[in-house]
Amino acid sequence: MQLFNNKLRTMKNLLLLALLAISFTSCEKDSIDEPEQEVAAAVLGEWQLYRDENLESVIDKWTGTDWTYVDKWFQNTREDSIIILEFRADGTFVNRYGDVETASGIWELSDDGAYFLNYDEDDISKNKAFAGKRVLSIFCDNTFSVKIEGNDRAIDYYKLIGTTECSELIEYNVE
Repeated sequence: MQLFNNKLRTMKNLLLLALLAISFTSCEKDSIDEPEQEVAAAVLGEWQLYRDENLESVIDKWTGTDWTYVDKWFQNTREDSIIILEFRADGTFVNRYGDVETASGIWELSDDGAYFLNYDEDDISKNKAFAGKRVLSIFCDNTFSVKIEGNDRAIDYYKLIGTTECSELIEYNVE
């Protein structure tokens, strides 16, 4: 009987240790996930394209035999734009034109705190303009820009729907 009681006590101690280990692991995991969820929440929601800038090669002058070209930035201001990026909590995003879905993909937060967008392969095969990883630059809680990685010639600017962008924090290429 003594042997049985000792084994029972040992089993209880092991069970208690296992429960403590699980609770410590659980608490540690929660404290790590909370800041990540708060950071990820920075992009969740519906964002409206309000401006885009493009660097174009334009004719500069005639040399007598050839035209020379210079690069010049142009911008489009899009008041009441219906071009929307919707970021969802499950790590997906949808591109819309009004209520019509035009493309979709996944978004992620990298270890260095940068946000990236990648369109679905099906969308890329239908429209090559969706090729390339997109990098987000967040300027404030309601404004960010999107660039295609490796492409310095185009920038799109988005704001949360129903807000005013924080233009004073952004160095646009065209004033």
